[in-house]
Amino acid sequence: NRSTADDGAGPMPAYHSKYVGVQTEEACGCALLPLKTKSRGPAPPCPADDEDIVDEVIRYFRPNCLFRNFEVKGGADRTLIYLTLTMQQVLKECERFKTRPDAEKAVQALVTKQFSVPGGPGWALGGMFPVPNDLQEGETWRLYMKQARDEVASRTLDLLFYADGSKNKWWNSFAKRKFMGKELKA
Repeated sequence: NRSTADDGAGPMPAYHSKYVGVQTEEACGCALLPLKTKSRGPAPPCPADDEDIVDEVIRYFRPNCLFRNFEVKGGADRTLIYLTLTMQQVLKECERFKTRPDAEKAVQALVTKQFSVPGGPGWALGGMFPVPNDLQEGETWRLYMKQARDEVASRTLDLLFYADGSKNKWWNSFAKRKFMGKELKA
């Protein structure tokens, strides 16, 4: 799935989701993949010992945020893109806070705030995501992404703050990085 610098295949491509090609329900071109979460929502449950899309976002965040281009290979990649941008938004929001309780309050406000659906006012990703065919598809996308954003935020906070409450400066350093040169608006 990845080329190496010395195989003559050209530049290294970004990491893609392992769920590309897996049959699943979609909304606005995004795969509605299983999540390991306690949050209520439309996402199917993911077994605790399996990797879900949020695990992929975390694992691929650092290498993928170095890329300005990303070839979308399917709905799972669109979900990966949106949630990667969500993680970047959470890191940026937490950058100004030194303690986890303060960061948690700010992040909770961020993830509960109304956000745009593809093609809607304030949508930052242009035509990369198809617009919903009807109101129901847009609402399905919004509910799934609300649930997934909540899970991304929770797991990002766990990475960003150590158990003793101090900040992980290494993860914090990625707050300024922009995946594909884009960011979601708060």
